[in-house]
Amino acid sequence: MIYGAYYTIKQAVQPLNLYARAVGQIAGLDCFPLNKSYINRHIRASAEFTERLTRRYENPGFRLDSTVIDGKTVSVEEKVVISKPFCDIVHFKRAGAFNDPPVLMVAPMAGHFASLTRFTIQEFLPDHEVYVTDWKSARDVPLSKSDFGCEDFMDCIMDALRFMGPGSHLMSACQPCPWVLTAAAVMAMDNDPALPASMTLMAGPVDPRINPPKMLKHAPRLSPALLDKLLIDRVPTRFPGRGRRVYAGFRQLSMFMAMNVGLHLKKHLEFYRNLLKNNESEAYVHRDFYDNYMAVMDGTATFFHDTVKRIFYECHLPEGKMTYRGKHVDPGSIKKTALLTVEGENDEFCPPGQTSVAHDICSNIPKSKRGHHLQEGVGHYGVFNGSKFKAHVAPLIKQFMRAAAAGQPIPVQLS
Repeated sequence: MIYGAYYTIKQAVQPLNLYARAVGQIAGLDCFPLNKSYINRHIRASAEFTERLTRRYENPGFRLDSTVIDGKTVSVEEKVVISKPFCDIVHFKRAGAFNDPPVLMVAPMAGHFASLTRFTIQEFLPDHEVYVTDWKSARDVPLSKSDFGCEDFMDCIMDALRFMGPGSHLMSACQPCPWVLTAAAVMAMDNDPALPASMTLMAGPVDPRINPPKMLKHAPRLSPALLDKLLIDRVPTRFPGRGRRVYAGFRQLSMFMAMNVGLHLKKHLEFYRNLLKNNESEAYVHRDFYDNYMAVMDGTATFFHDTVKRIFYECHLPEGKMTYRGKHVDPGSIKKTALLTVEGENDEFCPPGQTSVAHDICSNIPKSKRGHHLQEGVGHYGVFNGSKFKAHVAPLIKQFMRAAAAGQPIPVQLS
């Protein structure tokens, strides 16, 4: 009911959206009488503000058609190399012959499309063959395509690594980190030749009991049945996945924004001021981020319940209870894969300690192949996005991958 009401309201405000867009376009015309006036800047800013507030945000895509290598622009083609009902593995194929190591970026499946990691991918394109898990919204997958749970999530990771071949590198940000670590452990237990040379975990809840954020620390632990009743919807008939039980993306987005209401209000006020000042570069940064942030996707109810139970309620990884298709998973079996954890000093979702605990869980990785980096002055998204990621985190990860590939001690040690 709530799901249908949400999209009905979105549909109902489309006339206002079209009106605001038209006002903005007219106010931007050179022949408009008030074009150069301060009043007109307010009109244009208000029109864009209203248009964005009432917009139906769709998946914006990656929009990565080129990169710069050794000072030269190189074209990039998005190629789907593996296609599954709930996920495409996309290869960002660079034109020309390069002998760079492949890296798999496991994007979060926590309400946003994989395009939210566009900036992360962009930073690695000059130095790597980049692959990404491009998750599909459950509302667009027909019921005939079966279901999707955490084992299926891990299968996507392992299938991608096997396609990429030995010596590949594995990265994840946020929600996938526990499943990425588990997938690596499964491959290590099976002596899989495609076991990654390195694994980078960024700001993920490997053990969410450590230093929990205030919102989760004081939240009541609801039973699975009550969670199902409160948070799970059925996809309406207007979508291809009609009848599928899902955890709707707009619910997750609402929770994210509720945890940082003040910050989002501040950013939108700054956006309005930048529009008034014709500060187009800063306005572009805002548009680019929120075009991705506001575009949400649905996850299956099965994946939602698996994650809540096994990661947040019962903490299977740190408790040594993690399983994969009925088989016990031993993270201690990971010995050859180098491990780097990255956390943000001001992370509001996965505070410091929740990711770095992976070093305790993967205790048999030699110390010379393990490292941890705490990035000062960033929140959750700053760990894998933004200026500090570009200046500090991305170069460190690249150095780590090169050292891991060469079998050398990694450049950053455990603190």
